[in-house]
Amino acid sequence: MRYFSVLLLTLFASSVLQAQEAQMRSEFVYCSLNPEKTMDDVRAQSQRYGEFSKAKGTKYAQAIMTPMHSGDTSNYDYILWGTWPDGEAMYKEWGSYANEYADWLAENSEGEPAGPASSCKRSVATIDSLVSRVAIPAEDRDAKRPVQFSPCSLKDGVSIDQVYAQAAANKEVMEEGGFKGWAISYLFPYMGFDGGSEFDFMQVNYWYSFDSRAHMAVNWLDFAAENPSMETNMNLLVSCEGSNSFVYESTFNNL
Repeated sequence: MRYFSVLLLTLFASSVLQAQEAQMRSEFVYCSLNPEKTMDDVRAQSQRYGEFSKAKGTKYAQAIMTPMHSGDTSNYDYILWGTWPDGEAMYKEWGSYANEYADWLAENSEGEPAGPASSCKRSVATIDSLVSRVAIPAEDRDAKRPVQFSPCSLKDGVSIDQVYAQAAANKEVMEEGGFKGWAISYLFPYMGFDGGSEFDFMQVNYWYSFDSRAHMAVNWLDFAAENPSMETNMNLLVSCEGSNSFVYESTFNNL
């Protein structure tokens, strides 16, 4: 069985136009652990697939998300997030999995855990744009990091271009305000979503460390009070409700 997962977008779009043209793809798979299996088994099987991906030269990354504050989790234990740089890479990687993985695994089965670590039932796909980020040095980043998802809907008469422009302006204000170690991405529904899904895109807030998240949590209210137009202007364009948070852990990156 295939084990998808994630790397949040690692390419930085330095302008609004570049952000809109960054047609990365992601796939989210909701999974439950099988009896007597653990998250260590999930990590091992994901990393095993990473070896296959690297051998085949496919541009693909995976990570695991475990719930932190995420509402009803009765139907899954974790979410696997897979990322490709574009649609071409997505279908080439899918093709290598469908046509070659079983044979490769049979030839390279030494040390492979017995049986799948989990059962995965639901998967959805998105087209992604990295909107903004203020990175920190690699040595200051956590191996496991906080990530937050918020479904967002455009206000009447508002275009996504307006939202990108406001997000770019907000990034400058936030960086000047001393907020570092974060990124914002927009994910647009692509395949597998219910027809009644009532949102235009998913906003992903990603932090490179829990210290970065803690700094924002402690200082955000005072910062927003000093810069009221930042949130006010964005709220005129888009409504985001019902946020969920997870712990993000990269398992391999062949991008």
